[in-house]
Amino acid sequence: MLRFRSLLLPAWFICLHGCVTTQTTTPLVPSNPFGSAPFAPVGQATLAPASLQAAARVDGVGRKILAANSQLGIQPLFRTIGTPQAEVFHQGIAEVDITEGLVNQCSSDGQLAAVLALELGKMISEREAFAGPQARAPEYEPPMEVRIGSDNAGAFGPADQLHRAELAKYDKERRQRAASAASPPDAQSLARAYLVKAGYTAADLDAAAPLLQSAAQNNTFAKQLLSAPRPMR
Repeated sequence: MLRFRSLLLPAWFICLHGCVTTQTTTPLVPSNPFGSAPFAPVGQATLAPASLQAAARVDGVGRKILAANSQLGIQPLFRTIGTPQAEVFHQGIAEVDITEGLVNQCSSDGQLAAVLALELGKMISEREAFAGPQARAPEYEPPMEVRIGSDNAGAFGPADQLHRAELAKYDKERRQRAASAASPPDAQSLARAYLVKAGYTAADLDAAAPLLQSAAQNNTFAKQLLSAPRPMR
């Protein structure tokens, strides 16, 4: 009987030992399977943030121009890039980009408004050029002739002179529209109109001309952003 118990003891001990020490673990997949370095899309531009003061100044002046010129029908983002280099450009009709260096060179809000207004003018000019002449100056139907009583020519009296005058006015306006639609609007002229409506002066554009000429020599960030691949949507 004792011999039988001694034979059971090792088996019982082995089972107990296996239950206590054997653990089942589930391997975890790391959040970044490519390693510890964060994943960044290829070709994405990395821009330094601008100071809050410069960014707020740009956004405030830009929104003021848009609020006074609601006929533009656009609401672009005004983004300030944190770099001392002077540069300004736009991306379609969705965004105006300006560097903090150029913002600091504008000694007044009028000069800054002129820089932004000119970029908006370029936006609209490009949009109208893409739309084509027919979209810029669509044809309208001539005024309808309504004959009443002696308005009819012949035995009832002379032809309606008022209707002839309306036709002449319509033809003159049609020719003017066709002439203006032959080429897209000038960005400089548009910018001056935007400035005046926003409470600035057309002279602000002349004052900002040297800054704009200097900034036109730089296109580092424009090349970087405009050539970057767009994300899939």
